[in-house]
Amino acid sequence: MKIFVPSYFEKFACIADKCPDTCCIGWEVDIDAETAEKYSLIGGSLGKKIKKHLAVDETGCNVFTLCDGDRCPFLDKNNLCEIHANAGEKALSKTCTLFPRFFDDFGTFREMGLGFACPEAARIILEDEKPFSLIQHSVSADEDSVVDESFLEELFDLREEIFSVLENKNQDFRSKIRNILYIAEKIQKEIDGDDFCNESYGRSFDSCIAILENMEYIKPERREFLKSLKTCSQDTSSVSIYQSDFEKLMKYYIFRYLFKSVYDYDVLTKVKYGVFALIVVSRIYGYFKTPDSETRAKIMYSFSKEVEYSDSNMDLLDEMLYSSFSTEDLINLL
Repeated sequence: MKIFVPSYFEKFACIADKCPDTCCIGWEVDIDAETAEKYSLIGGSLGKKIKKHLAVDETGCNVFTLCDGDRCPFLDKNNLCEIHANAGEKALSKTCTLFPRFFDDFGTFREMGLGFACPEAARIILEDEKPFSLIQHSVSADEDSVVDESFLEELFDLREEIFSVLENKNQDFRSKIRNILYIAEKIQKEIDGDDFCNESYGRSFDSCIAILENMEYIKPERREFLKSLKTCSQDTSSVSIYQSDFEKLMKYYIFRYLFKSVYDYDVLTKVKYGVFALIVVSRIYGYFKTPDSETRAKIMYSFSKEVEYSDSNMDLLDEMLYSSFSTEDLINLL
């Protein structure tokens, strides 16, 4: 199987206790069956602690039960992993080893990337000065997934076209996003035919906050902060000032989600994911007036961590962007 990764992919390495956040607080820690089997063979005090905290959740999956403050039981006071420290990196579960990397299989190839939810990954993506490009590797695979090859070819062409629009230096950023939405809308009309519906509802920014209010949060204070944006002046100048950041954010969403439409044929909503993130994140940039690089990375990873890494949040976002936000609504909110 061919595997494609962004050129910045190999730059990532976990910075452990130096991280300004942690992926070991607030999330249930999934333990794959193979790792659970290995853990059953570990003895001593570490083995006893693992047996104490390893449980089976309501879906039948192995998980570590969280401690006070929703901390992983193996996250020590210095925010380091006790399992890693005592048994080595190979003892980590697949979830812990993979994060913040993500991957999806499309027929005979796989694409992998870095998720924005990690502070170090966000820094790497935002600081990368090279044009977005993919590097090819090869991995062994038991079985190819089945996809619509002809539609996948169309998605390849669409992604290339979207990236070309984003890299066009002769257009302002809002015009680029408008054009991308219209391109995706045209393709969705061809897919849906007479069933296509993209009615304008005249949505305001408050409608965006209404979606975010109904999501679940790792840190409730983030919900309260987003709610407070409703009363802030609508400074949208950050879209132009920090165009490079938002171009990278849009490319990230297109790379991560567009090809998933090979399974549900909902191209337009996948593009809307990125535009919605642009709208909200640009308002947060505006709130901080002139955010420095550290603050901008924090805005990116905080938004991604709360929204993208919850299935229920992504389901809510998908439903609302599909049924209640037209392309014109999103264009008017930029």
